[in-house]
Amino acid sequence: MKLKKKLKIALLCILALLVIYLLLPTKIQNPVEGCGKESYHPKSFWHPWGDHMHSGIDIFAKKGTIVHPAIGGIVVSTAHNFGLGGNCILIFSSGFRFHYYAHLSEINTHIGAIVTQESVIGKVGDTGNAKGKPAHLHYSIFSFFPQGDWRWEPKQVAFYINPITELEKE
Repeated sequence: MKLKKKLKIALLCILALLVIYLLLPTKIQNPVEGCGKESYHPKSFWHPWGDHMHSGIDIFAKKGTIVHPAIGGIVVSTAHNFGLGGNCILIFSSGFRFHYYAHLSEINTHIGAIVTQESVIGKVGDTGNAKGKPAHLHYSIFSFFPQGDWRWEPKQVAFYINPITELEKE
């Protein structure tokens, strides 16, 4: 690919990210269709989990339940059988935040897709280290600078934002 074309693509990506940051809402919704506060433990964020802290929340639902983005953005990564997360998706959203969805039974999106809160991105599952455990979605929010109700994870060089605080904002 020629350098000019690569530069144009890079500039378009930067422009798309700026549009996402400036125009999309920042209020998130529960990503698992039909689920509310009763579907996750209120103290599961930053709870000791093996040799690290639990950097998100687990939203329990029947295997195959539809997963929507908690907030609109651009899909920057999808992976099948990716380590602990199994089938997972990473979405970049407004506020320069990344939203991570793991243990999916299906991935119904692709890298570069612009998604809204109505999009179907996957289905609840038990992949990765959730194999053999009750089906759930592991949902995390992180950024590379502190914001909101956050915790620092030095092993991953990221600031994790408490999804419970964000979900329960009025």
